[in-house]
Amino acid sequence: MIVCHLVRTHCRDSTPRRLASDVRFIQVNHLHPDSGDRPSSILRFDMGQLALPNLDDGLRRRLVARFGGEVESWLDELPAVLATLADRWQVELGSLIPLGHMSVIGWCRTADGSPAVLKACPDRERLANEAAALRRWSTPHVPAVFAADVSVGALLLEAIVPGTMFLESATFPVPDVAQLLTSLHTTGIPDPSYPPLERHVAYLFDSWARHRKQQPELIEVVSPDLFERGRRLAFGLTAQTSPTVLLHGDLTAVNVLYGGDQRGLVAIDPAPCLGDPAFDAIDLVLGPGQSANLWHADDVDAITARAVALAPAIGVDATRILDWCIAFAGMQASELASEPNNSDVRIRTLLSLAHAIA
Repeated sequence: MIVCHLVRTHCRDSTPRRLASDVRFIQVNHLHPDSGDRPSSILRFDMGQLALPNLDDGLRRRLVARFGGEVESWLDELPAVLATLADRWQVELGSLIPLGHMSVIGWCRTADGSPAVLKACPDRERLANEAAALRRWSTPHVPAVFAADVSVGALLLEAIVPGTMFLESATFPVPDVAQLLTSLHTTGIPDPSYPPLERHVAYLFDSWARHRKQQPELIEVVSPDLFERGRRLAFGLTAQTSPTVLLHGDLTAVNVLYGGDQRGLVAIDPAPCLGDPAFDAIDLVLGPGQSANLWHADDVDAITARAVALAPAIGVDATRILDWCIAFAGMQASELASEPNNSDVRIRTLLSLAHAIA
């Protein structure tokens, strides 16, 4: 069940760009059948706020950790860029979505009143690839692109409603996940301009290596030997013969949203590349690390069972999905160990899987 709450406040129509209305906030909730009708807040933004979103210290820390200190100047210039884009695309800016590690994302409203998302990223090549891929996927399982300016690294996207993160799902619905993966892999155009999976894998392991240098205590979680064995297995898998499809490339439980009963699951924030369709199943089969999650797998048998159930539904071999999971299990264990309130059981499960490397 979807419930939309209009929260009314007194506000004066002080500028031509503000729609004449006393509706200031919209909040969209999705009521899960098994939740006792307790709403999970999904979408909330200030419909009358004309001030630019505040780029808080937490956002700056996350982007500096990802891109280095040179991103500071990009962040300093961003408010003016957002103001220009809001005027050009005729959108009203709302509050930021406090989740991004790669980009700055905020709610907004288009001229016709539709909820939308404005995304800006300092990695302009990545954002250009994202925009191109989203436009080439002919499926309702990705958001529509309303506008793009790759010269400044900005996208205006459809907001997914209700937008519940798959992270919050009480179960792992194999048919729904299979439908999402199959749709992405069969409707995307594998244009050779996208990077090959091998390059994407190299990027991920290089990023992990930098993270280990920044936090040397993580080397105690995943030894240099285990790190290297995982890297070799991953590169070995990219060299093996497999179908070549347009991959999402970053299909985590946070990047999959619920789009309603008719639409199903929707994939956002792709890092598109070309390669083995089994790769996109890694994070969903391993499961997220957050302790509040209800469908994470706390033992290797559960991860194996999930791979075995999903593989035939997406037309790949279960051992291939598991090999990819084994190659990246150490990376996921390391990421989880770096987070506060992490799960020791979950980390041990991932490390047990990682040690299965021959």
